[in-house]
Amino acid sequence: MPFRLPAPVLLLLLALVFATLVALGAWQVQRDHWKTELVATRNAQLASAPLAVEAARALSPADLEYRTVTLTGRWDAERTLILANRARYGVKGENVVQPFVLASGEAVLVDRGWYPFAERDAVLARLRDDTTGTTSGLARYVEGLSATQTAAGTWTGIAPESMAAGLPYRVLPWWVTEGTLLPDNAPIPTAYPAQGFSRYVSNVSHKEYAATWFGLALVLVVAAVLRLVVEPRRARARLEAAGSAAEAGTTPR
Repeated sequence: MPFRLPAPVLLLLLALVFATLVALGAWQVQRDHWKTELVATRNAQLASAPLAVEAARALSPADLEYRTVTLTGRWDAERTLILANRARYGVKGENVVQPFVLASGEAVLVDRGWYPFAERDAVLARLRDDTTGTTSGLARYVEGLSATQTAAGTWTGIAPESMAAGLPYRVLPWWVTEGTLLPDNAPIPTAYPAQGFSRYVSNVSHKEYAATWFGLALVLVVAAVLRLVVEPRRARARLEAAGSAAEAGTTPR
């Protein structure tokens, strides 16, 4: 005899599953509102005047995220760091990162841009000749970010805490993507390193996730009604029809 849960237990389990699905859908709706506000806030920050280094250092790294900054100091080209395997426009390339040493003696890592692998020597030579004492770009911060150095001496990503181990000065926990805001349909660059940053966008569709959870909750309700209400009624109707047919001495069609 097949095992069947008692009706009250089954209804309780169905109610719990339904409540969980609805809660997950509501959470995704809240996440969508939060992400919409975040996108608007961060893109509004791009229109603000760049922060000077003193103002930037006064903010927490999290509050500095996605703000433009202007720094004054000197480049440490002798300790250039390379981010390998960075493909753009269907071309394999690299990003070059240089420490920018501030008057305080601390340094900020600056992503100076991307170049095709074949352009490495020319780009590095050009950056060694760059003696400007200022730079500007987009401040970035990701909590807990880490990277590793490969056997070839390149890095798997930009991560101030990981990269600071090989540098002779304190490295601030945020970094800068050098350049200016790129237009939405920026052309393929012809000069290297290619610099700049894009508007903040969200690639996660919380509305679709919410619709999925709410849809599963609806399917659960429909399945429960069919299984617990409609099907028993049909079964009773068939039994009643069979009993009536037997009493009348006929065979139901």
